[in-house]
Amino acid sequence: MIKGLGVDIVEIDRITKMISRYGDLFLNKVFTPSEITFCSKHIQKQIPFAGRWAVKEAFYKALPRNLQKISGWKSVQLARPEREKPFLDICDERLRESMTEDGITCPFVSVSHEKHYCVATVILQ
Repeated sequence: MIKGLGVDIVEIDRITKMISRYGDLFLNKVFTPSEITFCSKHIQKQIPFAGRWAVKEAFYKALPRNLQKISGWKSVQLARPEREKPFLDICDERLRESMTEDGITCPFVSVSHEKHYCVATVILQ
């Protein structure tokens, strides 16, 4: 049973401007250390950062309202083991436990990049 669905689209230039303007302050507020490490290895690091931004927004939108109250930017990260498809890693133990209590055991994620935009969809089952 689907418990939540969230979609978000972000303009890559918007994230580029945020990185230029606020630098590490922005990155450390929104992204986990492993996300920063992964994205920073790319020549055009703004693209994977924009994708992860869209994922975090889509995840938040998919959450039931009672769980949105305990979710923050770093509560979830997009993880991608080598040669495997990306998955959502719930980093916040309290949120993970609350999701389980609400019957959410399987989050699905899809993220795509195209020229100027990144789009993400999250389904909570």
